[in-house]
Amino acid sequence: MVLQGRPCGRVGHCRVRFLLKEVMEISQKYIKMVTLYAFLLSFGVIVVLGELVFLKSRFEEIEGKKELLRENEVVYISEKAMKEVSLADMSVRYAALDFKSEKKFSLLLPRWSLVKEKKSVPFSVYREYTTSLPYGATKTEPGKPGEVEIYWRVYKRGNEVLEKQKFKEVILSEPRHQIVYVGRGYMLASRGSFAGKPYLDMIATAYDPGVKSCGRYANGYTSLGLKAGYGVVAVDPSVIPLGKRLYIEGYGYAIAGDVGSAIKGLKIDLGFDTYREAMNFGVRRVRVYILN
Repeated sequence: MVLQGRPCGRVGHCRVRFLLKEVMEISQKYIKMVTLYAFLLSFGVIVVLGELVFLKSRFEEIEGKKELLRENEVVYISEKAMKEVSLADMSVRYAALDFKSEKKFSLLLPRWSLVKEKKSVPFSVYREYTTSLPYGATKTEPGKPGEVEIYWRVYKRGNEVLEKQKFKEVILSEPRHQIVYVGRGYMLASRGSFAGKPYLDMIATAYDPGVKSCGRYANGYTSLGLKAGYGVVAVDPSVIPLGKRLYIEGYGYAIAGDVGSAIKGLKIDLGFDTYREAMNFGVRRVRVYILN
């Protein structure tokens, strides 16, 4: 017997082979169907789990809002929410009526509003030294305050401010600072032996190199290393630089060779050889010419 071009010894053997082939085809179909069903089932499980997670988060959010409502006063609630409030067993306090408002019998509800406020920014005062003015003279350049606009978020019920937050700040104009010019210049002599020379009118005191004038640590020398005595004077270096040659009316020629803690501004301390000479000089107003 020949089946499909191949010899077959027995008829029963060939039928068994044919049946096995059909069984294999049917098994493959069922395996594909089972695989598809398993995929759909797993997808469905994932969807269901996702929905459960979403519902859980929603429930937690609702519970959180309920707790927030329980802790705070409820001033307004809609009719739809009334049922939920009654189910949650929460006490509701209604807002009072404002009979003075434009709309009578309206509820005073808290509201956020944006408020603008202009504020002045103060200017600062600065001091500048200049040689274009005589020493001690002043000239003031007036200042001008700036302006800033502040935006506030205001949460209020009627005229009662419940909360206020700064939203932003806009600079409308920068402040112009006030400047006080202080003279550090000299006057110029117009006539006499020192015509054209700069001079200052100063308050003069006197000292000697001894302990009585300079204290227990006096060694007879100045801060520049010069021998203290007649012809060496102490000055404020910001007024007369050290080393300048001077002529002092009523005293004579001198050199600015020392400083002193009490010698500030238009003060000058004239050196003498003896304590008696210094005491005899006392305190005088003198004119000091700067020669170099």
